[in-house]
Amino acid sequence: MDAEAQPWPSASKACSRCHAKKIKCDQRVPQCSACMRQNDKCNIIDCVAYPFSVVQSLQDQVRSLQARLDLASAAPSHSEVAAQLQVAPNASSLPVQQDNQIQGSNDNVNRPSDGLNDSEEIGILAIGGPSLHSDNKYVGSASGSTFARIFFKQLNLVSPSISGVQGSSLEQCPSESQAALPPQPLARSYLAGYIARVHLWWPILQLPLLRRTFQSLYQNPRQCTDHEKFVVFIVLALASSEDTHQKSQPGMMDLNDSAAYFQTSLRFFNNFHDHPRDLFGIQAVMLIAIWMLNSATSSHCSDLWQLSRYIMSSAIETGLHRHNNDWGFTAEELEVRNRTWWCAYNLERQVAVLTGRVLSVRDHAVHALLPSPASFDALTSAEALAAPVFHKHTVELCRRMITLRRISGRILESIYIARGPDGKCMDTTFQQICARSDEVRKELEQWKQGLDDLDLKPSREYSEMKVEYCLLQLLLHRPSPTFMVPSLQMTSACSKIASSAIHQWSSIESEFGISAVCRCFTQLHSVLLVGLAALYCDWQAMAMPQTAGFQNTRRVRRHENDTILCLGLINRGISHMKATNLIRYRDLFQAVRTRVYADMTPVGASTDESPTLPMDIPSVGLYNASESMDFGADDSMVYSAGNDMETYLSQVNDFLEGGMLDMDDTLNAWYDAVVQELQNQSSQTFM
Repeated sequence: MDAEAQPWPSASKACSRCHAKKIKCDQRVPQCSACMRQNDKCNIIDCVAYPFSVVQSLQDQVRSLQARLDLASAAPSHSEVAAQLQVAPNASSLPVQQDNQIQGSNDNVNRPSDGLNDSEEIGILAIGGPSLHSDNKYVGSASGSTFARIFFKQLNLVSPSISGVQGSSLEQCPSESQAALPPQPLARSYLAGYIARVHLWWPILQLPLLRRTFQSLYQNPRQCTDHEKFVVFIVLALASSEDTHQKSQPGMMDLNDSAAYFQTSLRFFNNFHDHPRDLFGIQAVMLIAIWMLNSATSSHCSDLWQLSRYIMSSAIETGLHRHNNDWGFTAEELEVRNRTWWCAYNLERQVAVLTGRVLSVRDHAVHALLPSPASFDALTSAEALAAPVFHKHTVELCRRMITLRRISGRILESIYIARGPDGKCMDTTFQQICARSDEVRKELEQWKQGLDDLDLKPSREYSEMKVEYCLLQLLLHRPSPTFMVPSLQMTSACSKIASSAIHQWSSIESEFGISAVCRCFTQLHSVLLVGLAALYCDWQAMAMPQTAGFQNTRRVRRHENDTILCLGLINRGISHMKATNLIRYRDLFQAVRTRVYADMTPVGASTDESPTLPMDIPSVGLYNASESMDFGADDSMVYSAGNDMETYLSQVNDFLEGGMLDMDDTLNAWYDAVVQELQNQSSQTFM
């Protein structure tokens, strides 16, 4: 350490030798000059005092360096640890290069044949796939584990038929590469791309301040704070990770990748990560979480729920969820606070539904005003060309997503309710859940109507919002802990929605590439679940007893081509992510698809693989060619207008009598609980 950087003590006294000899001590550390000349011992280090801030700063540096050293030293042993975990306790140690073969063989040997492990892996994919730390983590039913378990058991899917390579269960340590500032024209393009693709959904930063920060970093980088440097590099990371048109333009080549920008932003974030939980600190952590939401790194995805909970807790502690005119905020400050709260709300709801975990705060406790257009939303001419949707609608799309995330939270709390071993809910009856589900379904339809009235299509943003709508509709209508056997109306709706989502994804991919559809674990998880829902609809159409005159109609492989498209998306997504350990999910989907269509040979019907109906042709329904199964204005989730709960139970009985009875203990407990509840209500009504 040079003399300029060396910290000097705030208080000192002469060393013992100089004091005893009554000579002047220059109090140099670690040995005074007089003792050095005499080659004598000097205890000056015991006679000086340093400010606590200096000591704390040095301790922080030591901890940071130690953490980096531990990370670097742990990286080479990852595959070895994974190999040891996969080998049986009595097996001899094997070379590291045999890790993949060991995992593949043990995976097939140890898997149960009832499809339980496969269904759990569907849920675990929501948190970044299996790892040393995620195998035993709770993954909620909304993540698809319950739906997959019900479906796989009913298919009697045998796990060893699914081949594939199970890669290392531990994520390799991320690259420590750092990024330099890109050329300023490219940075301006990235800033415009950030507004178009990130700020549109997450408007937490003020654009004038963001522009000044970019300009300041290029003009006077030494005068910029770590906060400002972090903001610039995290914006560069988020923008460069998107499929913006700048990448294909000549002269706009970037020598850095988005991961390097992200690593650089973390370096600056580390310098103020222990700041008070103020507004900027919440925004900084949220920007990191937004990156992690679309990251192909497993550890990023597995930490999302904890990070979103921290953000919500900090936001509540700061009072962002409240609105009080007496607090004295200016209109601009209040708008920034409101936007920060609702972005945190959207993130928390999205992650909670994705992982099937509990919500942080109930809607009735939120009093913050919704985001509204502000003067700092104005764009430059270049930014307006790059971000036409935000230029026209500003925060309107964010407001629509807030409504959608609010509905998603209601679905999570009303449909995916914990049940006891007897199949019963603690404080909610089946009919109460049906009533709440009907309300949610109508809210979703109103939201969709509002989206169509927004004058947004055709655009990528419209397709993405349509996909989010479809995912929630599937969450509502597919088999779930409440509706383990969906009604005919629910399955018909599920069929159409799955087809719509797959076609929306195909449309987005054709224009923007696979990275716009399946570049991270969360997107791969969504594509896989939509494909499984489509297969379930085709399979249930065959599993239900046949109605005279409609055998051929009901045996049409409606989603055969849809699932081919879905399989292609999964395959290309895994290739884009360069995650060979995820190949087993592709093989799992292929095995389910093969099993579903293996016995679908219609009597007297053509077996060629004709394409599915175009999306602009109204569907005639899965079950009756002359009768649509769409929900009417007075229909319930489980029965149509004019019928009652007995109609739904009759459908369930027909389904179970088709060979599904006693196949799953949870399904049997659910059926017994529903029947008992309805019988009790009937007896009370009679009395």
